[in-house]
Amino acid sequence: MQASPKIETAVIDSCKGGDEKAFGEIVLAYQKRVYSIAYRMLGHKEEAKDLAQEVFLSVFESIQTLREGVKFEPWLIRITVNHCRNRWKYLKRRRYFQSGSLDDPIQTEDGEMPGQVVDPTDHPEALLEKKMVQDLVQKGLLQLKEEQRELIVLRDLEGLSYEEIGSLYSLPEGTVKSKIHRARMELKEILERMGH
Repeated sequence: MQASPKIETAVIDSCKGGDEKAFGEIVLAYQKRVYSIAYRMLGHKEEAKDLAQEVFLSVFESIQTLREGVKFEPWLIRITVNHCRNRWKYLKRRRYFQSGSLDDPIQTEDGEMPGQVVDPTDHPEALLEKKMVQDLVQKGLLQLKEEQRELIVLRDLEGLSYEEIGSLYSLPEGTVKSKIHRARMELKEILERMGH
């Protein structure tokens, strides 16, 4: 689960005014989150990197349309999810799915960010088992229907609340909870089939 970065309203306002330095602050604050969502939804490092760049280009081009009172982060996540949907459809038409590993390091402007947190007390066997489980889960995610994958990524991997997800999808909280429950059950069945 990702900690939510905090960006001052003044930075958003400066960016709306065309301030590239302010935009750079936004990119630095949110690039890991955008990449993480893209990677988990697409399952491919290079595609996720390209998509993250496209997301920030879209943000730069459309930030003036961000209405007063609308929170920046949910707006950014909505843009990211929409880009992921479009890229998924594009890649699916070209049958282009290869899954990178969830423990591959993530490249950022600050250098590499670990793809997973490693417990130094883990033995090599435990690390191998964790990697195998993460790879299996990523492959399972890619077999879910688009909305199910999005919901699991946003709730279980990115830590958004049911309320935040409901706002993104314009759904009541109860509907979000039941959709996530069904998505988890579907993922469980997929993983059980893959395990045999």
